[in-house]
Amino acid sequence: MIENFGQNIKRLRQKHQITQEDLAIAIEVQKQAISNIERGKSYPSFENLDRIARFFNVSAVDLFGTPAEIEISSTTAILDRIDEYTDKTEHLFRLMHRIDDFSPRQIDGLSDQVHEIMSYFQPYTKINEDGTPETDNNDRPIVRQSKYRQLPIKEINALYNKINTINAYHQTQKNHLQKKMINE
Repeated sequence: MIENFGQNIKRLRQKHQITQEDLAIAIEVQKQAISNIERGKSYPSFENLDRIARFFNVSAVDLFGTPAEIEISSTTAILDRIDEYTDKTEHLFRLMHRIDDFSPRQIDGLSDQVHEIMSYFQPYTKINEDGTPETDNNDRPIVRQSKYRQLPIKEINALYNKINTINAYHQTQKNHLQKKMINE
Protein backbone atom coordinates (compact mmCIF):
# COMPACT_ATOMS: atom_id res chain seq x y z
CA MET A 1 0.00 0.00 0.00
CA ILE A 2 2.69 2.48 0.96
CA GLU A 3 4.45 1.83 -2.34
CA ASN A 4 1.54 3.56 -4.11
CA PHE A 5 1.72 6.68 -1.98
CA GLY A 6 4.17 8.71 -4.06
CA GLN A 7 2.45 7.85 -7.34
CA ASN A 8 -0.94 8.78 -5.87
CA ILE A 9 0.36 12.14 -4.64
CA LYS A 10 1.74 12.85 -8.11
CA ARG A 11 -1.55 11.77 -9.72
CA LEU A 12 -3.60 14.00 -7.41
CA ARG A 13 -1.24 16.92 -7.90
CA GLN A 14 -1.39 16.62 -11.69
CA LYS A 15 -5.16 16.11 -11.63
CA HIS A 16 -5.50 19.43 -9.79
CA GLN A 17 -2.88 21.07 -12.05
CA ILE A 18 -0.66 21.99 -9.13
CA THR A 19 3.13 22.11 -9.27
CA GLN A 20 5.33 20.44 -6.66
CA GLU A 21 6.27 23.91 -5.47
CA ASP A 22 2.61 24.94 -5.09
CA LEU A 23 1.86 21.82 -3.05
CA ALA A 24 4.99 22.36 -0.95
CA ILE A 25 3.92 25.92 -0.15
CA ALA A 26 0.37 24.83 0.63
CA ILE A 27 1.43 22.17 3.13
CA GLU A 28 4.41 24.20 4.39
CA VAL A 29 7.31 21.94 3.36
CA GLN A 30 10.24 22.29 0.97
CA LYS A 31 9.70 21.52 -2.73
CA GLN A 32 12.36 18.80 -2.48
CA ALA A 33 10.21 17.02 0.13
CA ILE A 34 7.37 16.71 -2.41
CA SER A 35 9.79 15.46 -5.05
CA ASN A 36 11.18 12.85 -2.64
CA ILE A 37 7.67 11.74 -1.65
CA GLU A 38 6.57 11.32 -5.27
CA ARG A 39 9.70 9.28 -6.08
CA GLY A 40 9.20 7.09 -3.00
CA LYS A 41 12.45 8.29 -1.42
CA SER A 42 10.72 9.57 1.73
CA TYR A 43 7.32 9.79 3.37
CA PRO A 44 5.60 12.70 5.11
CA SER A 45 5.07 13.05 8.84
CA PHE A 46 1.57 12.30 10.13
CA GLU A 47 0.95 16.04 10.36
CA ASN A 48 1.97 16.59 6.73
CA LEU A 49 0.02 13.52 5.65
CA ASP A 50 -3.06 15.12 7.21
CA ARG A 51 -2.28 18.40 5.44
CA ILE A 52 -1.98 16.62 2.09
CA ALA A 53 -5.26 14.75 2.61
CA ARG A 54 -7.03 17.98 3.60
CA PHE A 55 -5.50 19.94 0.73
CA PHE A 56 -6.76 17.45 -1.86
CA ASN A 57 -9.86 16.58 0.20
CA VAL A 58 -9.22 12.84 -0.16
CA SER A 59 -9.37 9.67 1.94
CA ALA A 60 -6.56 7.32 2.95
CA VAL A 61 -7.51 4.98 0.09
CA ASP A 62 -6.89 7.81 -2.38
CA LEU A 63 -3.45 8.34 -0.86
CA PHE A 64 -2.32 4.75 -0.31
CA GLY A 65 -4.53 2.52 -2.47
CA THR A 66 -3.81 0.76 -5.72
CA PRO A 67 -5.68 1.98 -8.80
CA ALA A 68 -8.15 -0.92 -8.37
CA GLU A 69 -8.73 -0.08 -4.69
CA ILE A 70 -9.25 3.57 -5.54
CA GLU A 71 -11.77 2.60 -8.23
CA ILE A 72 -13.67 0.30 -5.84
CA SER A 73 -13.60 2.95 -3.13
CA SER A 74 -14.87 5.50 -5.63
CA THR A 75 -17.74 3.20 -6.64
CA THR A 76 -18.74 2.64 -3.02
CA ALA A 77 -18.44 6.36 -2.34
CA ILE A 78 -20.61 7.11 -5.36
CA LEU A 79 -23.33 4.74 -4.14
CA ASP A 80 -23.17 6.29 -0.68
CA ARG A 81 -23.40 9.74 -2.21
CA ILE A 82 -26.45 8.75 -4.25
CA ASP A 83 -28.25 7.85 -1.02
CA GLU A 84 -27.04 11.04 0.63
CA TYR A 85 -27.97 13.18 -2.37
CA THR A 86 -31.49 11.79 -2.53
CA ASP A 87 -32.28 13.45 0.80
CA LYS A 88 -30.42 16.58 -0.23
CA THR A 89 -32.28 16.74 -3.54
CA GLU A 90 -35.62 16.53 -1.75
CA HIS A 91 -34.47 19.28 0.58
CA LEU A 92 -33.42 21.42 -2.40
CA PHE A 93 -36.83 21.00 -4.01
CA ARG A 94 -38.46 22.23 -0.81
CA LEU A 95 -36.07 25.19 -0.75
CA MET A 96 -36.82 25.97 -4.40
CA HIS A 97 -40.48 26.38 -3.58
CA ARG A 98 -39.64 28.63 -0.64
CA ILE A 99 -37.30 30.78 -2.77
CA ASP A 100 -40.27 31.84 -4.87
CA ASP A 101 -41.13 34.15 -1.96
CA PHE A 102 -37.75 35.94 -2.18
CA SER A 103 -37.05 39.02 -4.25
CA PRO A 104 -34.21 38.95 -6.83
CA ARG A 105 -32.23 41.26 -4.55
CA GLN A 106 -32.58 38.85 -1.61
CA ILE A 107 -31.53 35.94 -3.83
CA ASP A 108 -28.44 37.86 -4.98
CA GLY A 109 -27.57 38.55 -1.34
CA LEU A 110 -27.94 34.88 -0.43
CA SER A 111 -25.83 33.90 -3.43
CA ASP A 112 -23.05 36.26 -2.31
CA GLN A 113 -23.17 34.84 1.22
CA VAL A 114 -22.98 31.24 -0.01
CA HIS A 115 -20.08 32.15 -2.32
CA GLU A 116 -18.24 33.75 0.62
CA ILE A 117 -18.79 30.68 2.81
CA MET A 118 -17.62 28.30 0.07
CA SER A 119 -14.44 30.35 -0.46
CA TYR A 120 -13.29 29.29 3.02
CA PHE A 121 -13.06 25.66 1.88
CA GLN A 122 -11.17 26.21 -1.40
CA PRO A 123 -7.41 26.61 -1.93
CA TYR A 124 -6.77 30.21 -2.93
CA THR A 125 -4.23 32.65 -4.30
CA LYS A 126 -3.78 35.97 -2.49
CA ILE A 127 -4.44 39.07 -4.56
CA ASN A 128 -2.40 42.22 -3.80
CA GLU A 129 -3.64 45.82 -3.75
CA ASP A 130 -3.15 46.13 -7.51
CA GLY A 131 -5.45 43.18 -8.16
CA THR A 132 -2.67 40.86 -9.34
CA PRO A 133 -2.09 37.41 -7.84
CA GLU A 134 0.77 36.81 -5.43
CA THR A 135 3.48 34.89 -7.31
CA ASP A 136 6.63 32.94 -6.57
CA ASN A 137 10.11 33.63 -7.98
CA ASN A 138 9.05 32.07 -11.31
CA ASP A 139 5.97 34.32 -11.61
CA ARG A 140 3.58 31.44 -10.94
CA PRO A 141 0.58 32.13 -8.70
CA ILE A 142 1.09 30.85 -5.15
CA VAL A 143 -1.73 28.49 -4.13
CA ARG A 144 -2.47 28.49 -0.40
CA GLN A 145 -4.44 26.12 1.80
CA SER A 146 -8.09 26.89 2.33
CA LYS A 147 -8.93 29.66 4.79
CA TYR A 148 -10.83 27.03 6.79
CA ARG A 149 -7.47 25.61 7.92
CA GLN A 150 -6.69 29.03 9.43
CA LEU A 151 -9.88 29.23 11.49
CA PRO A 152 -9.46 28.74 15.26
CA ILE A 153 -11.72 25.66 15.35
CA LYS A 154 -10.95 24.73 18.97
CA GLU A 155 -11.79 28.24 20.16
CA ILE A 156 -14.98 28.28 18.08
CA ASN A 157 -16.04 24.92 19.54
CA ALA A 158 -15.28 26.16 23.07
CA LEU A 159 -17.43 29.26 22.51
CA TYR A 160 -20.18 27.11 21.02
CA ASN A 161 -20.16 24.88 24.10
CA LYS A 162 -20.26 27.91 26.41
CA ILE A 163 -23.21 29.35 24.49
CA ASN A 164 -25.03 26.01 24.77
CA THR A 165 -24.32 25.93 28.51
CA ILE A 166 -25.72 29.44 28.91
CA ASN A 167 -28.78 28.56 26.82
CA ALA A 168 -29.35 25.40 28.87
CA TYR A 169 -29.07 27.42 32.09
CA HIS A 170 -31.57 30.00 30.83
CA GLN A 171 -33.95 27.25 29.74
CA THR A 172 -33.68 25.63 33.17
CA GLN A 173 -34.38 28.98 34.85
CA LYS A 174 -37.33 29.60 32.52
CA ASN A 175 -38.77 26.13 33.24
CA HIS A 176 -38.27 26.65 36.96
CA LEU A 177 -40.12 30.01 36.85
CA GLN A 178 -42.95 28.50 34.81
CA LYS A 179 -43.38 25.67 37.32
CA LYS A 180 -43.30 28.17 40.16
CA MET A 181 -45.99 30.31 38.50
CA ILE A 182 -48.18 27.24 37.87
CA ASN A 183 -47.88 26.13 41.50
CA GLU A 184 -48.90 29.58 42.82
